[in-house]
Amino acid sequence: MTQGPDDEKREGLNPSLKRRTETTHNTDISSKAPLETATVQREEGRAWPMIWLVTTIVGVVILIYLVFG
Repeated sequence: MTQGPDDEKREGLNPSLKRRTETTHNTDISSKAPLETATVQREEGRAWPMIWLVTTIVGVVILIYLVFG
């Protein structure tokens, strides 16, 4: 596709989103590191290995059924 002169004037799908470049950098204000602000429950995420194991086994069984059945 070729771009015409009108394409340069268009701002994309969402005209409220405009490109801007940060011209100044202020080091006076600092924030906490993301690791310090993250909250994780003790048992959170423990079930995912079992979910992936069951999903993989079911996928292999379906594959064997489709290929050899």
